[in-house]
Amino acid sequence: MKYEIENGDYLGTAEWRGPGRVELDMPDGKDKRWLKRFFEGRDSVMGGAGEPEGMTFERRDETEAAFNRAAYQLAAYSYKIRQGDGRRSKAHDRQNA
Repeated sequence: MKYEIENGDYLGTAEWRGPGRVELDMPDGKDKRWLKRFFEGRDSVMGGAGEPEGMTFERRDETEAAFNRAAYQLAAYSYKIRQGDGRRSKAHDRQNA
């Protein structure tokens, strides 16, 4: 799964490549460093009905499902997320200029 990330400007993409492997295709800088730490972080998750564990923890890069949940949580940090492959069209770029 790959998401395009913006914070007012187009930053690049984040793609889940496997357990513990999130590829950030964007210029080096503070946003890339922050996003790297974010996806390496952990979230608490409620277990399903009848599961004895109750609350558990998962790394945001542990599974594709955890990565997807984490990507949408970025909205709380003023990032705009859109599912995509990073191949934005010139028409889209002009539209947002």
